[in-house]
Amino acid sequence: MARGEGIKPLGSLFEKYKKVLKAPQGVVVDAFIEVVADLVGIEIPKERVIYKVHSKTLSVSVSSPLKSEILLKKKEILTHLRGRLGGNSVPKDIR
Repeated sequence: MARGEGIKPLGSLFEKYKKVLKAPQGVVVDAFIEVVADLVGIEIPKERVIYKVHSKTLSVSVSSPLKSEILLKKKEILTHLRGRLGGNSVPKDIR
């Protein structure tokens, strides 16, 4: 944008950082818990969710019926997480 062309939108100032920065582990876990509560209606304690950053995998240790409910909606949960966290920070798998 050349000088004198007007005001640059605030959101565009952070585009570079949105592509490079990744969300911390705790933020990913919190977002996952919120999305599962919204979509599935299950409240999961934070201690039951582990996010492995190097493999981008969320591990959930809950009872089998609850886990199967989460895995049935895995694609939808991951889509909502992508919207909340951005492309770089979204987990690739839920186990």
